[in-house]
Amino acid sequence: MQLRSRKQFGFSINPLHSKREPHAFHYLKEQWSFWIATFSLIAFVLGNMVGQHGLYAFWASVLGEFDDSLIVYTGTVSPIEKVPDYEKWSAYGGSVDNHTYRQVPEEVLVSLPRYKSSQQKEVDALHGHGNDVYSVGFLGSYKTGAEGDGSHPGIDIRVPEGTPVIAMANGITTRVYEDAGFGKTIVVRHPNVPDPNNPSKTTTLFSVYAHLSAMYVTEDTIVHKGEHIGDSGQTGYASGPHLHFQIDREEAPWHPYWPFTGEEARQEGLTIESAVNAGLFKSRGYLYTVNSMVYAQASYSPVVEDQILVAESEKKEEKPTIVETVKSNVVKLLEAVASRRSGRVAQMLARRDERAQMRLARLEVEQVAEVSQADPVDTEPAKEEEEKVIVSEEAVASTSPLVEVVTKTPKSGEITSVSIYHDGNFSGRDWETVRVSVIDDNGNTVTNKSPSMDIHLRTAYGEAEFNPSVLSPSDFKEGEAEVQMLPRGRRTVVIQAQPYGVISGPMAYEEAE
Repeated sequence: MQLRSRKQFGFSINPLHSKREPHAFHYLKEQWSFWIATFSLIAFVLGNMVGQHGLYAFWASVLGEFDDSLIVYTGTVSPIEKVPDYEKWSAYGGSVDNHTYRQVPEEVLVSLPRYKSSQQKEVDALHGHGNDVYSVGFLGSYKTGAEGDGSHPGIDIRVPEGTPVIAMANGITTRVYEDAGFGKTIVVRHPNVPDPNNPSKTTTLFSVYAHLSAMYVTEDTIVHKGEHIGDSGQTGYASGPHLHFQIDREEAPWHPYWPFTGEEARQEGLTIESAVNAGLFKSRGYLYTVNSMVYAQASYSPVVEDQILVAESEKKEEKPTIVETVKSNVVKLLEAVASRRSGRVAQMLARRDERAQMRLARLEVEQVAEVSQADPVDTEPAKEEEEKVIVSEEAVASTSPLVEVVTKTPKSGEITSVSIYHDGNFSGRDWETVRVSVIDDNGNTVTNKSPSMDIHLRTAYGEAEFNPSVLSPSDFKEGEAEVQMLPRGRRTVVIQAQPYGVISGPMAYEEAE
């Protein structure tokens, strides 16, 4: 920096050189090592962006969605690596009911024993015969633990509280929540994995880790095979510390899937526990769930057809450069954004037309009903008008597959269930109105009675706040109660009413116009 002349203590101070010195960056630019380092840094950043999850995770966070094709299947592992040798641990005074995983001596830890279906099916040879780990087998019962002896859809792994739980395979977390049944629970979606029924084909599976004491992941994040996602515990409905490990098929109505609802168990005069022991709706378990430990232990190889296609493409085409790959991915993402935007506009217009048709159909039903009630003498025309009413009701119910519509009728019977209906979409800004009706066996609204128990509202999918969250019998007027719901985020919301186990049609996010 150039100094100005001045006098200090009678002396004049002048700079020897008035020329400004170059900045340090000037010298760096003249060095080849600087450019090599800069290029290496750029290559490192781009390489991570176009890697298995780097660019994918970045754009997914921007767009709010994941491209399943970019989740690579690399095999499967068991959800727990180490468990105590219970016989050796007991010599130290250890107990799974009184001590945590951190209190287990290192020398008594062993690898998780292999789950054997043939052994797990032996009702009288489960505990005390080298099988102290798997307390309940696949579709087993609480009474014996034997596989196929009940309708328990997962496998219970008996481990001390705090045992590390790891992800079965690469995937995306879809639910991270806590409730009274499964306690703290993590649900991971695994796209493009071998189908257990035909490993040469791919499918999508959902792995479930329940009754946890701690959860270390959040929703809509990528997890890798073997990643520590939580610790085992005893939260929710659990008689002792263990991990509930379950795998659902994509076709299951919800995740985690359970073969029966609380209402279905009550109709059979059973509790949840006795219904599991009786094998209630076990066939549903075989249809919608997979033997989780058998699948995790199998670690099927990637689909051969996909490997052949990849090998042939590598031979015929040269591998694209990093810059070309980045450009290609950016173009694809921009096209996807444009497609999503146009699709949303079309969907909004279609839903607006559907709502208009529903209003016209309901008005038609009311007009026909008024005509039929106005002439009680002419019985034959009344029957014809009644038939028209029924046809109109069917038309209203079929206008939108997303919303469950129940038309009130003057008929009343015994309350056997409830029905949940709404307008099918939300903007994310305001509270949404949801109506809950009590219905009889024929699906008619029971207008002269109220339910004999409280009805608890929660989300079977998505996140939302309810006001009120518990409906008492006094909340119902002429068989119907009104609830305000505030969705959290933009995920589709599906409402569940307990103890009836009824779920609503999905309520999808729609941007406000």
